[in-house]
Amino acid sequence: MKTKEIDFIGYTTQYWWLMFSAGFLFIGLGIWILVSPVASYLSLSLLFAFGMIFSGFFEIVFAVGNYKTLHGWGWTLVGGIIDLFLGLYLLSLPLLTMVIMPIIIGLWMLFRGCMAIGSSLELRAYGILDWAWLLITGILIVILSLLIIGHPLFAAVSIVIWTAFAFVLSGIFRIYLSLQLKNFKNINKTRK
Repeated sequence: MKTKEIDFIGYTTQYWWLMFSAGFLFIGLGIWILVSPVASYLSLSLLFAFGMIFSGFFEIVFAVGNYKTLHGWGWTLVGGIIDLFLGLYLLSLPLLTMVIMPIIIGLWMLFRGCMAIGSSLELRAYGILDWAWLLITGILIVILSLLIIGHPLFAAVSIVIWTAFAFVLSGIFRIYLSLQLKNFKNINKTRK
């Protein structure tokens, strides 16, 4: 008998590892940004574009692969499509990207931070005890995004550090969420 995967806060537990992979991608990008401060602002804009393209691809595959069981799969799909097209756009215009990158990063991180806060509150509704850590991470992402949007000149000067920190926080959130999804899947298998 084939068991149906659990639909949990808009994510199916079957493909938890896709979220896990995206988390490591973000952490890797954040670390690379921190250890390569000599890299030019142009290479950072290209790196950001490629990171968004791959992240968007992972989310699109995740949403399409789970559309039958995923509650709210359209939001995940829209987020992935936005990331993919924004990354392709930024890749095609690297000079424009350098000028508007702080605002784009700020808005993108604001969107992701709000999604993280919403996911953590849904975890709470499902009775997961560690939801508060995800909420704190989401709030930190929103605060960083507002700092970047509110002070684009300051953000342009320190974009390397802010971007690295935001990428690492987003990666930690995704890895932690994916592990919660995996644990939730394992708990529900033992209940059956």
